Amino acid sequence: MIATLQFLAQAAHQAPSADNSQPWQLDWHNQTLSVAYDSVRVSHKTFPADSPATLLTMGAVLENINQAANAAGWPHTLQVPSTLNPDQLVYFQAQFEQPNERTEVSTDTLPLFKRHTNRFPYQSQPLPEELLNVLKNLSVASARVVIIDQPSVIKQVGRLVRLASEIRFRTREVHEWLAKSLRFGSSSSDDGLDVRTMDLPPFGTAFLRLISDWRRMKILNWFGAYKICSFIDSSPVRYAPALVAIIAPSGFQDILSAGQLMERIWIALNAEGVAVQPYYVLADQLDRRQAGIIPPGLGKQADMLFDETRQLLQLGEREALQMLLRIGYPKKTPVLSRRLPLEVVCSK
Repeated sequence: MIATLQFLAQAAHQAPSADNSQPWQLDWHNQTLSVAYDSVRVSHKTFPADSPATLLTMGAVLENINQAANAAGWPHTLQVPSTLNPDQLVYFQAQFEQPNERTEVSTDTLPLFKRHTNRFPYQSQPLPEELLNVLKNLSVASARVVIIDQPSVIKQVGRLVRLASEIRFRTREVHEWLAKSLRFGSSSSDDGLDVRTMDLPPFGTAFLRLISDWRRMKILNWFGAYKICSFIDSSPVRYAPALVAIIAPSGFQDILSAGQLMERIWIALNAEGVAVQPYYVLADQLDRRQAGIIPPGLGKQADMLFDETRQLLQLGEREALQMLLRIGYPKKTPVLSRRLPLEVVCSK
């Protein structure tokens, strides 16, 4: 029993998160696993508990738990609230029953433990049409997929990502979150964004150190630094073999479902040897526009992003872009992001 509980916790702990912040707190009580936001450890260092970025992460945690439990033959019931309680910040609970029969599985055999981010260049060859057709038909509750594989449309999306990135590099809050997450060198912490996982140009690490201080970045932006950064940031999207857009309404349960769908696709693609890189910047700026927190002077650019994204992706009235994935066959094996020790994120 203890070994199985640890296996399920390890599966949950493999989910992706914004800048590898790993914001979850896993709590076992008898045979119930609660997944909450770790306010003590990550508050003011990454996206807040109720942000779409965090909800996507928790949806991915949910998907990992489902896949691990089903593979192990462990019956379970999910309890997902209609909204997030600000006093408890519990996203869902999974209650496990004693199985009649169990299947022996390990972290070496379950595909979710092989899921990873690849920020390096991809091969130009197109992905198989059969694979893209399978992806098109995937959905979880209200969350659905849009596949973008026409070069002209990919370039249009790349332009939108560049313009969204321009806003991001002029937004102090988001910039400071990124700066706090950066980890330099082989002795990096087990959380945060290890710069070795990034495809940096020559002197890229030194440049990241330079701009990590918002006071310096603000001065450099007067000389157009945000344009250079956004061009570099969006370039892989413009030349991607294909893109996957995760679409869903912006309700609590809807975004959890989008996170489940994102993780399901990501695991399946990696299992087929296809590389994946998440791009959240466009969805983030659209959400920040909706919340009215775009920096002064950038509202018109955000409005244009909103109109063009809705038209390009043919979004329904209540739908929003929740995540964009760059996909393709890899040119090189990436450095894998680290994970905090399980005991840091899990209590019994």
